[in-house]
Amino acid sequence: MATVRFGVLGRLTVWRAGEPLELGTPKGRVVLAVLLARPGRPVTADALAEALWGGDPPRSAVKNVQTYVHRLRQILGDPERIVRQGGGYLVRAGRDELDATRFDDLAESARAALAAGDPVTARRVFGEALELWRGPAFEGVADIPALTTQAARLDESRLGVLEERIDVDLRLGRHGELLGELTALTMEHPFRERMWARLMLALHRCGRRTDALLAYRRLRDLLARETGLEPGVEVRDLHRTILEGDRAAADADPDDGSGRPEVPVPRMLPPALRDFSGQRAELARIGTALREERAAGAPPGLVTVSGPGGMGKTALAVQAAHRLAPDYPDGQLFAALAGARARPAEPAAVLGRFLRALGVPATAVPDDPEERAALYRGLLAERRVLVVLDDAYDEDQVAPLMPAGGSCGVIVTGRVRLGGLGGARRIELREMSEEDGLAMLRAGTGDRLASATGTEPADLVRLCARLPLALRIVGSLLVSRPHWRPADLVARLADEQHRLDALRYRDLEVRASFELSYEGLRPAVRRLFRLLGLLEAPDFPLWAAAAAADTGLTEAQDLLDDLVDVHLLDIAGTHGGQVRYCFHDLIRAYARERAEAEEAAEVREAAVVRVLGALLALTDIADRDHMGQNMFHRDAPRWRPDRVEESLPPSVPPMTLLAAERAALVAGVRQAAQLGRDELCWELAVGAHTLFETERHYDDWQECYDTAMRLAGATGNLRGRARLLISMAGLLYTRRRYGPAEEANTEAMRLFERIGDRRGHQEALSNAPFFLVPAGRLSAAVTTGSDAYGLLLADGQTAAALHAYSQVGLAHLQAGRAEEAVEVLTGIVAGAREHGIRTLVARDLYWLGQAWLALGRPARAEEAFTELTPLTSDIGPSGPFYLAHARGCLRLARGEYGEARQRLLEALELARSLDDPMFETRVLVDLLDVRLYDVRDPRELRAAAERAEHAVEVARGIHYPYLLAGVLEKAAALREAVGETVVARELAGEAAAVRARVG
Repeated sequence: MATVRFGVLGRLTVWRAGEPLELGTPKGRVVLAVLLARPGRPVTADALAEALWGGDPPRSAVKNVQTYVHRLRQILGDPERIVRQGGGYLVRAGRDELDATRFDDLAESARAALAAGDPVTARRVFGEALELWRGPAFEGVADIPALTTQAARLDESRLGVLEERIDVDLRLGRHGELLGELTALTMEHPFRERMWARLMLALHRCGRRTDALLAYRRLRDLLARETGLEPGVEVRDLHRTILEGDRAAADADPDDGSGRPEVPVPRMLPPALRDFSGQRAELARIGTALREERAAGAPPGLVTVSGPGGMGKTALAVQAAHRLAPDYPDGQLFAALAGARARPAEPAAVLGRFLRALGVPATAVPDDPEERAALYRGLLAERRVLVVLDDAYDEDQVAPLMPAGGSCGVIVTGRVRLGGLGGARRIELREMSEEDGLAMLRAGTGDRLASATGTEPADLVRLCARLPLALRIVGSLLVSRPHWRPADLVARLADEQHRLDALRYRDLEVRASFELSYEGLRPAVRRLFRLLGLLEAPDFPLWAAAAAADTGLTEAQDLLDDLVDVHLLDIAGTHGGQVRYCFHDLIRAYARERAEAEEAAEVREAAVVRVLGALLALTDIADRDHMGQNMFHRDAPRWRPDRVEESLPPSVPPMTLLAAERAALVAGVRQAAQLGRDELCWELAVGAHTLFETERHYDDWQECYDTAMRLAGATGNLRGRARLLISMAGLLYTRRRYGPAEEANTEAMRLFERIGDRRGHQEALSNAPFFLVPAGRLSAAVTTGSDAYGLLLADGQTAAALHAYSQVGLAHLQAGRAEEAVEVLTGIVAGAREHGIRTLVARDLYWLGQAWLALGRPARAEEAFTELTPLTSDIGPSGPFYLAHARGCLRLARGEYGEARQRLLEALELARSLDDPMFETRVLVDLLDVRLYDVRDPRELRAAAERAEHAVEVARGIHYPYLLAGVLEKAAALREAVGETVVARELAGEAAAVRARVG
């Protein structure tokens, strides 16, 4: 049989070759658990059915049991592990293979070693036995009657062995090490008198006889209250022995008649802020968490409050503690742990203060830190005390200060997240809402805001970045300087370079608050923090941090995690599977301030250039993926394109990831211009072209162009100007300003000729057909597009060649040569698919379908439109329009006028949402067809004719003769249908004149 180990001392688990197995369904797990409860003995099928379904098994119970056993055999990988025997099933598990039998064997071995006079070996072997336990026996299924008795027996056996091991520890003189464990055990098993006896004995042997007597009194009180009984003989005899050994100590601790000694009630909370406001939801969450009922033996209620410096963590914790004071009548303990300081508070020193506040005489406070923690937990075991631990450094500092019992509550604040404190309710403070910020400002300034005008109060909240500390400082400044108007303070804070200087009042200072977190970081983390503060982008991914620090991705991730952990950096969210990081506004100002103070100018510039170079590398990757190849030669430095690409999720299109950098691209162009880096500036602007075009971010596109063109003009960078003119031609074309677009492209061609840039000239040439088609110069478009296709293909620029040739197909279609259009467009789709140019595949499938419709082949058109459907996301917001319009045209061609109208109206709405008059005109032409051939009601027909006027107006505005002619022709037909012959003749004549210009 294969090497298998079975575990029932905790949750049912089976390991094969050291790896846990997935045991399948819950009922299958029950079958195995029942078999393991009787190892080596058969269990009847009826007994298994009883365990599974109680007294109401289904008719198929026996077959179902057989099925579960069969599946278990498959999971175990050995059919001989579970066998039929005597009308039942038996699991074969050796004593070393089942943790329960191994536990029994180890316990017997330990007892034998103890009997042989070897307590050291006995202690070790007892420990090995206890380490087999992972939780209560048969955890999760122990409530099944067939398992209850065996589970209880095993759990009781564990406690018995634990007591035996403790006895050996006491025999070996390890009483001091036992105090914490015994204190917890007496809380977990309050009626197990042997545990109390051992705790009393350990305290007594540690010289803490008073505490031993107090332990006895707690046990006596518990038993009297719950059972009406006195402790047993063993405990009473031990109590008598301790009394006889220290009668004076017992006399010094008189009984007040209630069975409990008088103890002080500590009130250590600092005063709450009188003008506290905001954070209502957080206050409510703390109250809810700490007012929950907890079972005996449960851990204390715990809330952690984390956030950057100045976010109001202490004020919130103290406010909550004061509100919760009635729920904790035995007192409130408070300690400032100074976690952000150079020397955080030592837990042992804090425990000493707490013990004295709880009534322990200074001379009786143990020197040993562990003994202090044990005494502290013992004193709080039956009290309702709220413990507030402010500004914690880490989990190790907090752990000794945690009470053990559920009667207490704990609030911990810290700049770190304290993720290692299990079971905590976690609250992460963010900047306040504008409403709460205004409320806080008004509460702290009385009538000083009365003189504020307009948006000044809101401006103050905004300039404080809604940080509570900054708002408190602003309020203090307004109150203490009556000659200052709110407008004066707004003006001071508006100076970003000196904003942190202005946010200071006596010992309150925003800068100092951030400095505490900053100084606690290791040097490499501080350096990354400084360099990231130089970026203008609102947020950034991992690769940007790696570029800033000029390091690997793994190292950068570690540094970022440290910054996030202390709240000097926030998680802005995720995009395309990438985590994005951001600064709080004032923390960014501090980071930049540290960079200017600690880094040389050339170091700062180099860091920014690396990040912008990494952003350029991403535009290359996205452009190559989206367009099939990089469309032009680039000279500006890229930072480690391999690392940038390595950081990208492989399943997400790079253009989707680049979309997350939209704001970073605009900010990067601006920052490159500020540095005077003209190549970097224009390449970033041009690199953003495809994204801005696909997603229709026209304002960003224009801003990047203007910024980069100003710098290229100032530095005389002719190639940069030419590239930017091509980009501007694209923007004008997308905005349907075809004449200016052609002019910009022509000027780019002249500049490329002037500087001898053949490839740039060819790229501009490849764009020419795009302007010729809308202008109605279809023959020229065919010639120019074909020439550009040949030149570019010969130069290895396949993507550019196919893009240029696509306009040849469109020109044939608009010239009425649908067969030639089908031939060209079919070839383009095939070539684009071969080279992975998804945008071109999608767009030309749309036009191929239109060409098939022009040939009267709707079935072939439907094939093209079906292929288009899953590709629409590749062409951004335009994709849904193409699909809706294609479906409308298909329905129209089939004479399904009602459905055609519905689809075309959807397309019309999409065109208008894109603010695209050319798209709108295309749809209007087809809608006029629907109205002309499907409207029978004369009134409806007249309304359609009147609406045609709008279609004509839209078509005139885009200077696209082919579309204008189509609209005029449909409008003329509608006017003719309603009897307006003169108007119809005029429209038809204009249509013919326009049509004559197309060719």
